[in-house]
Amino acid sequence: MALDTNLAGGVSGTKQEVDANKNAFVITPGYTAGGVSFGGGPDAGHTMQSENDSGVITGVRHVHAPETDDDYRLRVGLDLLLDQEAFTDTAQNTGKFSHAFTTLTATSSASGLLTNSGNITTTTTGMTFGTFAQFPIGGTNTLVVETALSFSAQPNSNTVIDFGVFQRGASTAFAPLDGVYFRMTSTGLLGVINNAGVETTTSVFPLSLGTGTFAYTNNRVYRFLIQATNVVTTFWIDNLKVGEIPTPTGADSPCLSRSLPWSIRHAIVGGAAGAATQALVKDYRVTVRGPQFANVLSTSGNRMFGSYQGLSGGTMGSLATYPNSTNPTAAAPSNTALTANLPGGLGGQGLVTAAAAAATDGIWGSYQVPAGSTTVQGRRLVVRGIRLQCVNTGAAVATTATVVQFSLAFGHTAVSMATSESASFATGTAKAPRRVAMGFQSWAIGAAIGAPASEGPIYLDLGDAPIYVNPGEFIALVGKFLVGTATASQTIAFVWQPVYGWE
Repeated sequence: MALDTNLAGGVSGTKQEVDANKNAFVITPGYTAGGVSFGGGPDAGHTMQSENDSGVITGVRHVHAPETDDDYRLRVGLDLLLDQEAFTDTAQNTGKFSHAFTTLTATSSASGLLTNSGNITTTTTGMTFGTFAQFPIGGTNTLVVETALSFSAQPNSNTVIDFGVFQRGASTAFAPLDGVYFRMTSTGLLGVINNAGVETTTSVFPLSLGTGTFAYTNNRVYRFLIQATNVVTTFWIDNLKVGEIPTPTGADSPCLSRSLPWSIRHAIVGGAAGAATQALVKDYRVTVRGPQFANVLSTSGNRMFGSYQGLSGGTMGSLATYPNSTNPTAAAPSNTALTANLPGGLGGQGLVTAAAAAATDGIWGSYQVPAGSTTVQGRRLVVRGIRLQCVNTGAAVATTATVVQFSLAFGHTAVSMATSESASFATGTAKAPRRVAMGFQSWAIGAAIGAPASEGPIYLDLGDAPIYVNPGEFIALVGKFLVGTATASQTIAFVWQPVYGWE
């Protein structure tokens, strides 16, 4: 069109005008300030739309309009991270995951969680693995599940691999009972919603619009993402939408469960597999979108990593020193090392021999936060409080009262209380313990065996000023006998418990 071309409009005497770049000058239909529509009917005017997917794979553009309430507030939702795990551990975190194997097994290493680690093709075999924790689904919230995973071979006969969030079957072939998940079969990859055992599936995912099925590259890691609402469940691969399943008529949610664990299942059923296939899971992440919760990071950390137990890649089970049905053995605390028989966990029970008054700060309990590496999570320990309770045992307090002063030491890079602070880059990276006073525990002359301290239990409430202990550093309970005698057989039994989380 030449710049001097004029287009006649629908109103007599008007012509279409354009700028130097041939862009038409227009006023879009809409509403006047008084609410009167112009240029169209009652639905005239542009609206705000947000494009979630251009339709590269499915051929259907996916857009949504934001919502505004009657007081002009835009509805927004935040992503709340519920759980995540990077499978770089050499052993299963038994506090977080469970598994069931029938001949077909899995292993964990720095490379990831590997299903069918024995590369078998035997029929009627299988495994399932997943979280103890379950995550909410349903309502107007969106449950988002992302799994980073690769396959060692192309789809082959009689092999099924499911991964997403689902209730795991109890026996071979561990078929999902309820949930939403990806499924790899001999025909390719597809999406599944399962409502109390009734499955609805997508077609096998397309490679691209109208050009066949999705063909993955062996051993390439893809990010598989599921978004589930009460209305529709969508499936994405590397940020491209590949399929969706509307919630079936008569159901109010894609699955019957109102909470689901992250799970994976690998089974060979109906005959021998055409070839050995393995799935390698690198990590997963579970998020809920919509609600806003005021959680501090350490609270979220306890939800994801486990509360009062070991982190993935570290010591499994309880971190506190509480041997089952065992009383502690008495020991004399040292200033430079944790004496044998005193608690080496994050909290626990101990028994200290009464000592004469001295200036010695004895280590009553000590724990080293796991140092971070490629296979061990480097998390900061966040301490929000310490509870300590002591009881006189062994013998009554004799001719001199017993008074012990307690403090918390943290941040030191060696167990010794005598660890010095490096003065500069040239002298190294050692850190001396930081100290926080906790208070006193005292017993008057004549206090009997079993008598608690006169002050009662100590609780150090750190509240909004928590203590942070970095990976590789120590935290220790320290006691000093201010008054006392080395009375034969007198001991102080104690329990200490940090209130903590992980970040």
